[in-house]
Amino acid sequence: MRQPVVLLSLCATASAWAPQPRPSITKLRHVREVMGEGSFDPAGLGRVESPRDMTIVTPRAEYIVAASALPVLFAPEAANAATAFTNNAVPSALAAYGHYISMLGILACICAERLTIKPNMTEEEEDFIAAADIGLGIWGALIAYTGYLRASAYEKGFDFYAHEPLFWLKVAFVGVFGASSFFNTIVIIQRSVAKRNGEFKPMGEKLSKRMIQICNAELVAIATIPLTATFMARGVGYAQDFPWQVEAGLAALVFAGLSFKYVKEALDFEDNPVSLDSSSD
Repeated sequence: MRQPVVLLSLCATASAWAPQPRPSITKLRHVREVMGEGSFDPAGLGRVESPRDMTIVTPRAEYIVAASALPVLFAPEAANAATAFTNNAVPSALAAYGHYISMLGILACICAERLTIKPNMTEEEEDFIAAADIGLGIWGALIAYTGYLRASAYEKGFDFYAHEPLFWLKVAFVGVFGASSFFNTIVIIQRSVAKRNGEFKPMGEKLSKRMIQICNAELVAIATIPLTATFMARGVGYAQDFPWQVEAGLAALVFAGLSFKYVKEALDFEDNPVSLDSSSD
């Protein structure tokens, strides 16, 4: 149905721009001789034009309108294609919004921890970084859930992402980010429990420096993951024949290995708290 419509549109448009029949020069001269040199001639019928002027092409407005209306009359579904949307357009948009807003929430929580952590923090500052870390966990869970929805149910579908190596590289970067955050989370939990039990000790420079390093690494990951996602969404490096199970296994191995490393480091970490006497000197 669309091919005849396109053909009719082209024919009508070509006809609209075709040269228009105009009176010949001989007839115009005859009219001029009959009417006389000074006769009233508002329509310019007595004007003799050169052959070059006779080739000017002028479109007919009614033909242009008819040519433009043909697609709408014979193929209304094509005219409505720009405004049509799928049944899952609204859930897909909400999932995308949740994904983006979660990224901003994660960034805000990490910056809050990064700017607050220092040696000899007060109990109020310790409570603040604990609240920021809780927020980081909530936003992290939301971004993981919305990311799962976008990869499996919406966007291009899992079959596309599964054969996109950059997708699994992005998953590996997310695993690095999540595993590194275990260190600060475990330390914050340990210090919160110690404070409740009346065993609170000021944070030393060694521990605070290490926690700041973790925050810096998380900020680098936050800047790297969206860059990987932009290339991934455009199919850069897409390989249909490559076994995606291998890539998924490597990403899982990276997450598991780094998780074990950071959890063990947090549990075995020994700080050197600054004593009050040495700080007063």
